[in-house]
Amino acid sequence: MTADEVFARFPTFVQEYIYSRGWDALRQTQLDAAQVIFDSRDNLLLASSTASGKTEAVFFPILTELCELPRGEGVSVLYIAPLKSLINDQFFRLDELLTESGIPVFHWHGDVASSQKTKLLKNPEGILQITPESLESLLLHRSNDVPRLFSQLRYVVLDEIHTMIGTDRGNQVLCLLSRISRMAGCQPRRIGLSATIGNPMLAAEWLGAGSGRDTVAPPPPAEALSWRLGLAHFFIQNNAYDQTNAAAVERGDKPLAVSDAGYEFLYDAVKGRKALVFSNSREETEQVTATLRQIARARGERDRFLIHHGNLSAALREDAEIKMKDEAEDAVVCATVTMELGIDIGRLSRVVQVESPVSVSAFLQRLGRSGRRGEPPEMLMLLREETPLPNDPLPEIIPWELLRAVATVQLYIDKRFIEPPIKKKMPLSLAFHQTLSILASAGEMTARALAERVLTLPPMREMDKESYRTILFSMVQSDYLALTDDGGLIVGMAGEKIIGNYKFYAVFKDSEDYTVRHEAEEIGTIT
Repeated sequence: MTADEVFARFPTFVQEYIYSRGWDALRQTQLDAAQVIFDSRDNLLLASSTASGKTEAVFFPILTELCELPRGEGVSVLYIAPLKSLINDQFFRLDELLTESGIPVFHWHGDVASSQKTKLLKNPEGILQITPESLESLLLHRSNDVPRLFSQLRYVVLDEIHTMIGTDRGNQVLCLLSRISRMAGCQPRRIGLSATIGNPMLAAEWLGAGSGRDTVAPPPPAEALSWRLGLAHFFIQNNAYDQTNAAAVERGDKPLAVSDAGYEFLYDAVKGRKALVFSNSREETEQVTATLRQIARARGERDRFLIHHGNLSAALREDAEIKMKDEAEDAVVCATVTMELGIDIGRLSRVVQVESPVSVSAFLQRLGRSGRRGEPPEMLMLLREETPLPNDPLPEIIPWELLRAVATVQLYIDKRFIEPPIKKKMPLSLAFHQTLSILASAGEMTARALAERVLTLPPMREMDKESYRTILFSMVQSDYLALTDDGGLIVGMAGEKIIGNYKFYAVFKDSEDYTVRHEAEEIGTIT
């Protein structure tokens, strides 16, 4: 199909949406997605750079098909994203696109009001946006509603698919999709979206596992590599703080506000700019935010610093997102991975990475947060390491953090390397988890029927029956499962205790967290 033919097929509300954005042509990514969706029944893996319009690229043709075909009772499109903040952002973006279409959009996660979820359950239709954990909860507690909810399911869109491929969480999603297909009698097409795919062939194989369809992965458009990238390395001064300040006063310079010249440099680097400051952990993010606020107080300047990570209350996260989208604001948000993925935050002046990125993929995702609307991406890496002592051995003197940062950048520049997905052949913990989930939702089952149900899930297909028999025997011995008088299996007392905890829905390891409140208001949690 030509670009004109693709555009002509779009319904009027999509065409008007394109006109309102001032787009004078469809991008290659949008044409690739439309051609696969319109001209085949295959799955689609769409990889292109951040801010290239991947979400619109797949939803334009999907919505076109929803408008062309009759729709019965049930959700037509299931959109799965790894973060609540990403779902919230995409919810409002799609809501604007669908205002005139008559196709409703629902979002479902822990911060969504129960009234909105009840509305979907009473009249399931349109698009449902959900996290993997909330989908697990839905299948566990509302298994009787699954056929009615998903019998008309045509598409599953997996956003930021690189965060799922080869992980327990991603394999959990494959299990859930397989269970939905079996319970609701549907075989939806799958669409995966990402800006950083390390091995498209392996990613396409993972996306299509158990779907009964081939997966098409159009090559991403060739793009010139143009970055503004700076690396600033500091040795932490620690005990030299007082001497440094004394020397500064003697020279007539301004003394340091904190005992770390690296943070002073960071403060000046984002001064007067709208910026994102990434750290590799929640603890580091908290420290960076507190230090920048301390410097602002010491200098008598306005506190512009906000924080965003998964352990904060929804209100604090949303406040940071709103201020980042506001063109009039010059806020600086200190964040973890929660701002790394595809949230639309408007035009940024600068992205700062504190410490070396943990992977090439993370580096590219964070770099891609800046440089939108025709400008090249811009990132400053701030690297801080302990000051070596004069008599330290050679390994202690080498600036490892700096070397790792240089290696991360050079890997992509020289080889276009992005970490390939890892395939787990024996996901034992996931098998344990899905065994409990399936039994809790379906009720009593024989060991043979349970094994057939679990071992046919796509991530479990390389697990042999003897290994699974060992898991079941151990679970019965430990009272996670119990035998009935008829020889069937049900969830045991220890299993009920696990399932009754909200942390059961997440298959990845979580931390022990404590809620922090200021009077009646929940601020967030600490580890």
